[in-house]
Amino acid sequence: MANLLYEEYEEKIRPYIDLIDSLRKLGLNKDLPLPTIAVIGDQSSGKSSVLEMLSEVALPRGTGIVTRCPLELKMKNGTMGSQWKGQLNYGDVSLTLNTPQDVEEEIKKAQRHLAGKTGICSELISLQVESPCAPNLTLIDLPGIIRVPIGNQPQDIGNMIKKLIHTYIGKEETIILVVIACNVDIATTEALKMAQKVDPKGDRTLGVLTKPDLIDPDTEKDILKIINNQMVPLRKGYVLIKCRGQHDLIANTSLANALEKEIAFFNDNVHFRPLLEKQMASFQHLSSRLTNELVLQIRKCLPAIQEKIGSKINEMVKQLDKMGGAIPEDPKVRVHDLTRRILAYCDEIITLAMGEYKKDYSIDVKLHDFAREKFAEWYKKLDGVKIGFNEGAINLVKHHEKNSKGRELPGFTKYRIFEAIIREQIQELLEPSLEMLNEFSAKVETACNTLAFQHFSSFPLLVSEIQIKIAEVCHKMERKAEEILKTNFKMEAMVYAPDEMYSYKLMEFQSRGQQKGNNSVANSNLDAQAMVIHLHTYYQIAIDRLVQMVPMVLRYYLLQELSVQMKVELAQLLFHSKDVDVLIQENDETAEKRRELKDNLDRLTQARNLLMNY
Repeated sequence: MANLLYEEYEEKIRPYIDLIDSLRKLGLNKDLPLPTIAVIGDQSSGKSSVLEMLSEVALPRGTGIVTRCPLELKMKNGTMGSQWKGQLNYGDVSLTLNTPQDVEEEIKKAQRHLAGKTGICSELISLQVESPCAPNLTLIDLPGIIRVPIGNQPQDIGNMIKKLIHTYIGKEETIILVVIACNVDIATTEALKMAQKVDPKGDRTLGVLTKPDLIDPDTEKDILKIINNQMVPLRKGYVLIKCRGQHDLIANTSLANALEKEIAFFNDNVHFRPLLEKQMASFQHLSSRLTNELVLQIRKCLPAIQEKIGSKINEMVKQLDKMGGAIPEDPKVRVHDLTRRILAYCDEIITLAMGEYKKDYSIDVKLHDFAREKFAEWYKKLDGVKIGFNEGAINLVKHHEKNSKGRELPGFTKYRIFEAIIREQIQELLEPSLEMLNEFSAKVETACNTLAFQHFSSFPLLVSEIQIKIAEVCHKMERKAEEILKTNFKMEAMVYAPDEMYSYKLMEFQSRGQQKGNNSVANSNLDAQAMVIHLHTYYQIAIDRLVQMVPMVLRYYLLQELSVQMKVELAQLLFHSKDVDVLIQENDETAEKRRELKDNLDRLTQARNLLMNY
């Protein structure tokens, strides 16, 4: 894997890998999945040896679980003759590594820091390596899959590892690199089963077969069946490799010598030699294959990544706009900003009072819908009262005739009885109208408070002050409306209707009564008959007035006048306030959320700018 093996890829491949590394460095992987290669394998599958051969660094080795945190291995091919460079990052720690020999111990320290002595942690450790022998490639090494916990390991350690692995390989953007030892039954390989579960067609899974030197004699044909997709088919297929063995490690065999010995091993094996020509064996072909696969995946995913970033930016901009933007530092600008916010709120109250709704209004804020429902109930109530009155009018007349009879001779109609009945019936409707007024006023206050919270939720002190003003204005308008209603009901006690209107209505009722032949009226005396018809006539006129008058009073004072008065009162609140800074002091939670949104927006904007060049 000399430098010449990769220089033909440098110009067309490295920029794409650098792009994804830069996006991951910006933390974009927290917002959306990025193309990557996740390396998985059962314990003792040779996974660490594969990564060591690719990166030329010694990774932690030993029995049990060696990889206990996801390890991001970013490899960059340096120029011929350049020095090895290493950088290790985890949490708030950033270390510069001077030699490949430093890597193993520092990764062990990082894992102990993040996962303790025996646990598993999902936090990422990032290792960046640059050398003339490294491929242009980024991999994520995941813990080896175990079935039985060892020593002090948690009893559910196996499930914990599988869950961690699934968070990576379950993403459609991830290429799954499954490391399988040749000397085990492929059907029992847990890593391959996990890959098949999330990628049943094998579209994004590449198999790597290790330890071909440890297979039993005459079993090479079984390995060839696997590689030729005759056992467990994978669209990306398999690559056969030979890592450094234990004796090579003891002898401190260099990477270059190990690669030469690998090629010699395949050339000397009559079964495996053709695989070299087909580029299905050796680390040289594996590294080239992985690099190409990663770049193809990146190119495939870039349009979707750009679209998702754009959507998230728009979403965050909307959230910031909903919060009202940042608080200006200049005192004069702060006053102006608060004025703008309050006027915007008042304008919305005015448009709400006019019955103009925004798309996102909840039912609690739609005052005209509530008003229409209540006024319809008022109409039905009065209509029912009118029917009830008409049916019981003869009894009312008889009652008053009996209890109010004076020195009059029979046959003389008593106007004062007529007035008494009308006044009594009309006044019974005052209480229901006041109840509706109270309900409507409470609804308006709730709606104004809801909008106030939406406009000023970031400023709890300001919300409290505005809610006080809302309560005051609602109470004031309710009292005015109540006064008008009571005045109108007092005026109804005068018993008045224009002569022409009354005469016209009277003829209607007389005609209607003759057609129906009202027995209850016909069986009563002539005085009572005349009284009932007159009562029906006038009560209809009075009810028609009340059906319209009460809703108009409520709409005028609790919608139209209230919205105007709210603007006046809130303007005075701003004018008389001694300390605007106190009013617009954000709560800690909102301030933190604003900072978070701005940071995320800046990060996503940087990511979008990076993508614009591709």
